Amino acid sequence: MKKDMLLITGTVTSSNNESIEIYNKIIDTCKKYSENIYSPLDTMQFKGSNEERYKRAMALLQRTKLIVAEMSTPSTGQGMELQEAVRLNIPIIILAKEGSQVSGLLLGTNNIKSVIYYDNVEMLQTELGGELNEIS
Repeated sequence: MKKDMLLITGTVTSSNNESIEIYNKIIDTCKKYSENIYSPLDTMQFKGSNEERYKRAMALLQRTKLIVAEMSTPSTGQGMELQEAVRLNIPIIILAKEGSQVSGLLLGTNNIKSVIYYDNVEMLQTELGGELNEIS
């Protein structure tokens, strides 16, 4: 199976207008580096059962070449996705607002390519764009 997707992860259940705006900015930045992007906004639109949601997430990971994980808000589901990404040896870029606490367990993995703490969306886009340039 071809690994051709850039997967953006983040909290879905506690998303608000601010997090949706951030996801949109991350998507805009990632579109310069990949045509095949899947994000929390896509997950929010999915209407399947919990079992279907899980199977879908695990199947998406099989096609993922890079994960951009927005981790300002803790999310158990995102943690499950990232653990599977570690198992599948998928590289991960972590994004988090300044002052957020990112799991030390995750930071201890070899899959983390970079951790970007940001104050505003412009800073987020600039730094993420720079990281994606280095990886591509």
